[in-house]
Parts: sequence; structure tokens; C-alpha cells
Amino acid sequence: MESILERKKQLTEHQLSILASEMEKNKKSTGLAYILFFFCGTLGIHKFYLGEIKMGITYLILGLVGWISLIVSATTAITSVGEKGAGATIFSILIFCVIGILLLIDLFTIPSQIKNNYEVTESQCIDSLLNSGTYTN
Repeated sequence: MESILERKKQLTEHQLSILASEMEKNKKSTGLAYILFFFCGTLGIHKFYLGEIKMGITYLILGLVGWISLIVSATTAITSVGEKGAGATIFSILIFCVIGILLLIDLFTIPSQIKNNYEVTESQCIDSLLNSGTYTN
């Protein structure tokens, strides 16, 4: 497969300006990704921002299930005496352990995820420009 640089050399000046415009429009901010990560990480909002919809949905489902089971266990613990909420508590702890591992990985890989996203977008734009002469997003 040709490198992005080699394929860029095949573009006209007009196509290069279109490519630059599209890449600027689709550029992702590392700072914003980390802000979303820190404030909404368990809901996967940073994954949606990075264009990783399947992982975003996975985080969202795990996060919602984790938070709901935590609320249920806390409510059960407050309203009753005994171990009725123990199952929900253990379940929520397990869910949050899984999310915690995923978030720990993201903590160190967000910059590379943004770089990969940029390269994929750029490659798609170049392919579209080379194949049709214009870019349609």
C-alpha cells in the first residue's frame, strides 16, 4: 500500500487545498479528549468524540449498568438491614473494575488514538479525491 505522502504527491493544488480544509475540519483536540475522559470517562463520551462509536457504546452501557447497580445497592443498604444489596454492590464493583482498566489504557493511548484517527481520515480523504476528483464527506 502506498504511503500517505506518496498519494498526496498525486493530488493537484486544488485537491490539496480541499484536503487541508477537510483535515482542519475533522481535527481532534487532545486537550478536549482528555477533558471528556476525566469528566465523562465512565460514560465513554471521549470515545464518541474520537469516532470510536462501538467502544463508546460499550463504555456507555457498562457505565450506566455500573452506576445503576451502585445506586440500587446503596438504596438497598439504606432501606434494609442485612446483605440484600451485596450482590448489586459486587456487580457494580466488577463493572467499575472493567471500566477502570479500559480507562487506564485510554489514559496513556489517547494521543495515539487521535493520531490514528487523523491518519485514517486523511487516507479516506485522499482516496476520495484521487478516485473521484472531488471530496464528498
